[in-house]
Amino acid sequence: MQIKRAQEIMAAPEKIEVVYREEPVWLEDIMNNGNAYITVVGSCRTMEVPVAELVETGKME
Repeated sequence: MQIKRAQEIMAAPEKIEVVYREEPVWLEDIMNNGNAYITVVGSCRTMEVPVAELVETGKME
């Protein structure tokens, strides 16, 4: 995923599914260094990962 698209997803009024290593995640913050803070949906796991490794599935809730 590109940084610009990650920022658009965070600002979107609708929910857009994003996955990291096949797990759905919430985007918490996009860093200037090309990383994102994410939380794995359904857990308390929060981590910093490269935005390039995030995948938009296109599914919306």
